[in-house]
Amino acid sequence: MPESGLEKKSRFGQNWTYMQSAGLINQLGAWSAGKGPLQQKLARALTQAIRTGSIQTGIRLPSERALAQALSLSRTTVVAAYDILRDGGWLESRSGSGTWVSACSPVVTAARGAAQAGALAASPLFGLLSNRDSGDLLDFALGSPLPLTGLPADIFHLPADEYSAVLRDHLYYPLGLPPLRLALAAYYSAMGVPTRPEHILVTNGAQQGIALSAALYLQRGDTALVEDPTYFGAIDAFRAVGARLSGLPPEGAGVNPVVLRDRISATAARLVYITPTYQNPTGSVMPRAARKETAHIAAELGVPVIDDGTLSELVLDSNPPPPIAAFDPEAPIITLGSLSKLLWPGLRIGWIRATEPIISRLARLKSATDLASPVLTQTLAVRLLASVPIARELRRRELRPRRGLLAALLAEHLPDWTFRSPAGGLFLWTKLPSGDAREFAQAALRHGVVVLPGPVMSVSDRYSAYLRLPFLAEPATLRIAVRRLATAWRDYRSTLGESTSQHQSLLLV
Repeated sequence: MPESGLEKKSRFGQNWTYMQSAGLINQLGAWSAGKGPLQQKLARALTQAIRTGSIQTGIRLPSERALAQALSLSRTTVVAAYDILRDGGWLESRSGSGTWVSACSPVVTAARGAAQAGALAASPLFGLLSNRDSGDLLDFALGSPLPLTGLPADIFHLPADEYSAVLRDHLYYPLGLPPLRLALAAYYSAMGVPTRPEHILVTNGAQQGIALSAALYLQRGDTALVEDPTYFGAIDAFRAVGARLSGLPPEGAGVNPVVLRDRISATAARLVYITPTYQNPTGSVMPRAARKETAHIAAELGVPVIDDGTLSELVLDSNPPPPIAAFDPEAPIITLGSLSKLLWPGLRIGWIRATEPIISRLARLKSATDLASPVLTQTLAVRLLASVPIARELRRRELRPRRGLLAALLAEHLPDWTFRSPAGGLFLWTKLPSGDAREFAQAALRHGVVVLPGPVMSVSDRYSAYLRLPFLAEPATLRIAVRRLATAWRDYRSTLGESTSQHQSLLLV
């Protein structure tokens, strides 16, 4: 199945592209939020997806029954929504052939822009990051912490002379501001990774580091090995360059180096992406010995390994082992870092630590993309980087009680949901006892909570029994969210019982 949720079909001499329910749902976003009949809200969401090009003309939509099941709705609601779009000229149907987006209707032609649906259309990333008027909707999908409070206020202000010096500076610094690169070199050297400023490239967040690495090492059709499940932003970046993705199971203690070596050989992988510290979403931590062996594999086979350390400063229990590059600083290991999760997502300061030749090549790619990162925010980042030890402790005091509260609330209100408490990071990787997390996510949405189902974070559409639940919100919000999830779960379980009964009745007829 193509990654975008599209499948080629042929019927009555016509070649239609069929959109699976899961792919369609990703385009709808928080469609059921707000007031009004469900069929009207669903029709508006479908119209908007067609209007913006997320659903292309000629795409055959899921059947009413299939979409109703995926959205946890009655079939009559979906039928009514499809009827609204047919009446408006957006859809057309043929008996026995299904329903598809009209390719000839003037209303569709007039509304459609130049956007083309592709692999990225199946991703929730843009929708999760976009501003939206959520009203009473609680966002349990985006793993983005609020800005850290408690740091000295003057740390966010530049002295007048320093500010004036920045304004007089006319240089771009494509590798990054020299004082920041020097500070980051000291930061990694203190971790046991010998680093000079020449080993550092400053990026616009860690996401740019992933995208640059993908552009450097991958061409269309190349294979990248990624953990499965993994961070969906990395999936986007690799698919954007046309890479084939092959999954690595993170298991209970991260990726097994034996499996990694075998998979590199079996797939001829050109790039490996792993999150050894507080893996997103499972929270697993790769042991020290496994990190050492992974560094040796990268050096021996010459296959670059991305060590995404974005969450590594979010220590809630004992300290994790050092980055993989600590065990072979000259191996082709690309270590990513960021201030976003620890301090403030809006700062958009990230970085790459790698060997000097790799940094030089990545810097040329970056300068072709955006010339350089903003000097003013980099200047501020130099001051903030010095406060990382304090920030780490403040964030731990904030997140550790919330991790415990979310776990206690789930045990009280949803005792049949299971999870392991991570030693750091932001999430509980939670398993449902039955049903499909994608369907339940739709039920939760109607009860005012946005959740992220497991298949969104899988390169193989697995983990349909899992949800990623962040423990970022204020305690009062966590309590409200879990109570809503419990109500949604009771409603969803009742529909599972009805579906089972209907299926058994059909078998008896």
